[in-house]
Amino acid sequence: MTRAEIYKLRTHRTPLMCTAGLLIGVLAPSIVMIWYRPTDSAAYGEAFTSTFEALSLLVAIVFGGWLLGTEYRQGTVKRLLTSEPRRLRALTTKGLVGAGAMSIVLATVAGVGWTAARVVGSMNDATVPWNGRPLLAFIVSAVVAAAIAYSLSAVTRSDSFAMVGTVATILVVGLPLSLVPKVGKYTMFPAITRVEEWISGSTTESLSTLSAGTAA
Repeated sequence: MTRAEIYKLRTHRTPLMCTAGLLIGVLAPSIVMIWYRPTDSAAYGEAFTSTFEALSLLVAIVFGGWLLGTEYRQGTVKRLLTSEPRRLRALTTKGLVGAGAMSIVLATVAGVGWTAARVVGSMNDATVPWNGRPLLAFIVSAVVAAAIAYSLSAVTRSDSFAMVGTVATILVVGLPLSLVPKVGKYTMFPAITRVEEWISGSTTESLSTLSAGTAA
């Protein structure tokens, strides 16, 4: 099962296109900086990290919806679930392999993007610091978004509905609902935001305080 999933990820166009699009996207700010030449050294890192945050979330939603939804569209997963008695294990394996592969790709692209920003910064006499913790927070958020899209694709049996549903869950519904007093703190958007803050070190809350605040 695991080998079959890895083979699918290696041979299908969607994972390759997602990886290529993400890589080109995170390199674009550094290419622009070659001519723009900002004097503020923080501009190089901020341009890369903000681009990586947005694109990683978008790519994760597309990939998460595709991972299972495309097999429903092609009918292959129906034959698998019919012949496989341990259906939950089969679906879990697909999700874990996809999450692992996506995490590796995101981490690699993050390293390439930061290296490009650092090289361009050095060309313009600017030092670009490594922002590993914020990048790790963005990767965690992307994996969560992909998991939501994967779950919705299992329910709707459609990759398109899963992608649209995930965007609606995070932005259209989740973001406005997070602003409602006494209700918003229980929604996904502020929960992911607080986890990002804790991982990136932008908040002084400890993990125990974070858990207590979520349960309150």
